[in-house]
Amino acid sequence: MSLRKYGWLFITTLLLGGLGGILVALIFDLDKLLVGSTGNFFVGLFMYLLYGMTISIVAQMGFFAYMTINYFAKTIFKTASLWKSVQVFLILFVFFDMIYLRYTSFGEGKGFGTYFIEPTLLLIVAIVTAYGKVNLTNKSAWIPTMFFMFVVTALEWIPALKEDNVRATLSMLVPLLFCNVWQVMQLHRLVKRES
Repeated sequence: MSLRKYGWLFITTLLLGGLGGILVALIFDLDKLLVGSTGNFFVGLFMYLLYGMTISIVAQMGFFAYMTINYFAKTIFKTASLWKSVQVFLILFVFFDMIYLRYTSFGEGKGFGTYFIEPTLLLIVAIVTAYGKVNLTNKSAWIPTMFFMFVVTALEWIPALKEDNVRATLSMLVPLLFCNVWQVMQLHRLVKRES
């Protein structure tokens, strides 16, 4: 990947994160933004734009961390199928942990089923993204895309998951998903060899 292509990915991901932040503002805080003057509205939107851009930096660090881990894992595990099996195991492990750890932290007096919502939502997004990636590239992209979209996004999402607050979890998830889906769907275009 050339420096120009990386710069393009960085800027577009930053802008998408900002757009996700603005969407969060319009979903969760529109009533607060409309109180007061027009300046209050635009300053509030600008703060959410910066919030989304900050989340996009987290998403970009996670993306390049995954790319590094994936590169080393392919050399450590002797066969590609073994590395894919490890990724499937980690997807299942993280799904279980997202339910179990949040339930043991916040589940006092609450139903166990409510803690299935976040991991199931993230898994659905990961499946849809992996399906799209496979349609754009080939079948071998299914598990790596699932792993990145589920496991890496869950790791990036930890600060919000530590709160037992739907607003906090979703306000971080929206910009994260904007950025992670964009990055994984652009990767094959950026690393394609030009003939």
